[in-house]
Amino acid sequence: MKESSPDGRGAIVLGGHVQALGIVRILGRRGISSVVIDETSRCIARRSRYCRAFYRVSNDELHGFLDSKTFMSDHEGWVIFPTNDFHVRMLSRNRDELNRHYRVSTDSSEVTDIFYNKINTYRLADKTGIPIPLTFFPEGADDLEDAAIPFPCIVKPAVMYDFYRKTGKKVFFCNNRDELRAAYDRALKVIPAAEIIIQEVIPGDGRDQFSACFLYLGGRKYTTLTVCRMRQHPVDFGNATTYAEVADSPEPEQYGERLLQAAGYNGLCEVEFKRDARDGTFRLLEVNPRTWKWHIIAEKTGTPFIPLLFDHLAGLPVVPAEGYSKASFCHAATDIPVRLALLFRGAGYWNRRVRPVQDAVWAPDDPAPWFFEKLYLPDFIINR
Repeated sequence: MKESSPDGRGAIVLGGHVQALGIVRILGRRGISSVVIDETSRCIARRSRYCRAFYRVSNDELHGFLDSKTFMSDHEGWVIFPTNDFHVRMLSRNRDELNRHYRVSTDSSEVTDIFYNKINTYRLADKTGIPIPLTFFPEGADDLEDAAIPFPCIVKPAVMYDFYRKTGKKVFFCNNRDELRAAYDRALKVIPAAEIIIQEVIPGDGRDQFSACFLYLGGRKYTTLTVCRMRQHPVDFGNATTYAEVADSPEPEQYGERLLQAAGYNGLCEVEFKRDARDGTFRLLEVNPRTWKWHIIAEKTGTPFIPLLFDHLAGLPVVPAEGYSKASFCHAATDIPVRLALLFRGAGYWNRRVRPVQDAVWAPDDPAPWFFEKLYLPDFIINR
């Protein structure tokens, strides 16, 4: 049975955590049906009143599931939204094939590979004059002896998804050359040598973490928003934003637009920066060519990323949304321990909140995901 909206439109959301919940709710409140596909049944997006169906499918089987006749016939013409890097790569590499039956929101692999692999990202940034941290691409262990490598530094992957799944970390922190050698050897066990990056640590705290987010189509921004990702988990080198607030700093948006223009990118994306406490320069960290965890802040800021892209892919005319309102995003379940950690460090921004606050999970019109999040919390803590 086809679980569609009255006009036949719908969304297929890959993933089931906070980011996916935001997509389901934003579209559902506008009368657009969604189905959720995730590897685990312990996901909160499936519990939303706006989720019409849930399918548990492993990553290995995802492409085949989308390509199955039964699922295609029930969801012909629906828009597919990815929520992690694996989804982006799978969709972009099979985009032409899948677009015969769906409307894929991901750009082509030629473009997304620029951002999927950070080595490509940093080289494009360097070519276009966008500041990046001091970065090294070692060809072997001998390059670790380079006297120009500063300490502390980090060892990080060019491709994050597999590295993070295998190590549970985004980076390995190194205080000295012995730790650098050990981190390099550890990285070699999970990723190829060609994907290892060594990078300086940019000084600054949570108040220096920024993201510029875009709906960028045909060389034009249709809506954009810059935030300070003030709190994250873990506190240092976090893998998830716990609190973010709208910021007026123009540089991230300017640099982000320049990078997307150079890449010829089309779609939604988040461009992450760190403001260098030494000189105030915004330095590019990475680009996520998809939605981001806190995108539902758009419900408070008046920046309709998801509805505009959905209408565009459905063939409807879209008009750029100008301006934004001040607001913040908070994921209480993860922000509470982060706030406590910052309090013990004496960080003055440990309890900062700018109103109105967009809660990541709680919603009066859709309370069930909040309760299920608490039920799943022990499993979430262990496995994430």
